[in-house]
Amino acid sequence: MSLKTPLFIAFRYWRSKSGDRFGRLVTNLASFGIVLGVMALIIVLSVMNGLENIQKRNLLSTLPHAIVSPLEDNWDKSQKLELPPFVAKEVAISRANVIIQGKEGINAGQLIGVENSSDDPLLADVSELNKSLPTGEFNVIVGSRLANKFNLNVGDKIRLMITENSQYTPFGRVPVQRLFTVSDLYYSNNEASEYTLFANLADVGRLLRISEDQTQGVRLFLNDPFLVTDLPNYFPEDKWQINDWREQKGEFFQAVRMEKNMMSLLISLIIIVAISNIVTSLSLMVVDKQGEIAILQTQGLTKSQVTQIFVSQGAIVGVIGALLGGLLGVLITQNLGDLLQLINPNGVSLPTLISYQQVAIIILSSIALSLICTLYPAYRASKIEPAEALRYE
Repeated sequence: MSLKTPLFIAFRYWRSKSGDRFGRLVTNLASFGIVLGVMALIIVLSVMNGLENIQKRNLLSTLPHAIVSPLEDNWDKSQKLELPPFVAKEVAISRANVIIQGKEGINAGQLIGVENSSDDPLLADVSELNKSLPTGEFNVIVGSRLANKFNLNVGDKIRLMITENSQYTPFGRVPVQRLFTVSDLYYSNNEASEYTLFANLADVGRLLRISEDQTQGVRLFLNDPFLVTDLPNYFPEDKWQINDWREQKGEFFQAVRMEKNMMSLLISLIIIVAISNIVTSLSLMVVDKQGEIAILQTQGLTKSQVTQIFVSQGAIVGVIGALLGGLLGVLITQNLGDLLQLINPNGVSLPTLISYQQVAIIILSSIALSLICTLYPAYRASKIEPAEALRYE
């Protein structure tokens, strides 16, 4: 007998409508549970991926993805770095944490030196940056939210104090400070517009006592901000200091990742419970089919082929359930917005992002678990002795 024989018998057992009704009910429930679990897991993970992607785009688009600085000295702008392939752009940067003193209050902020409007996403709408930030004029561009908070207009003056580069005087240690003129405003609803200011790169270097041909380091814009974990492979920690977005938003995204993992674990329990029903259904079938198994053995069916029958039957349930659940999960996810509009026309749509790698892992894991659950009932079936099973027939 070839391998086709166990598969043929397993398919007949699975398709048969006679016999133990309770066993067939358990099998159908197992298959339905796998479909439901796989479908729900794909939908939930796709929604969580979509929400994470939206947050990544909204929160990290205006933050420095990474700033690479040499440990020993400042960075010479004439030198070129060997950048990883996932770096989209590099920009020379000098920055300083400052205390902003306006006519209506004091606020902490960050002063970033720029040369072109393309150096920072917040400056995308600022035209003629060279006129707004000429070298040596000590002009500054502030965000709309900071301007509203301090009631600032173009032409007003604000005092910036740099505490990290203080100087010694007869009156003690005094932070470096300078009056800056507000030359322009950038408009953004992002919280960064409340504390981020931009000045000419050379002017910031003067305040930090850095020569014009040098900067503190290089700001890197990555194709995927989550790839900052790979930067130490290209910039050894004994030569470079790497500051990235995780210093400000790392805890938030860590919480989002943990929430996604917990949701995945909880929904995976549905699949595990459904797959465990395969053990029950196959065990009932082994008891119900003892006489038939014994007859098949007397006709030449080996014990390994008996094992293959019940492994194949469990695999049929697992494969059909996993593939059907995966197909339904992808289809529902792709049309989730339309389905939500039918339920709640005035509701908020959920962003989705299908990761086909995750879909493949879910389907293959479900099939693998289904095969594992068939081993014990299949082993018990192979241990049936024809003489014992047919003694009272």
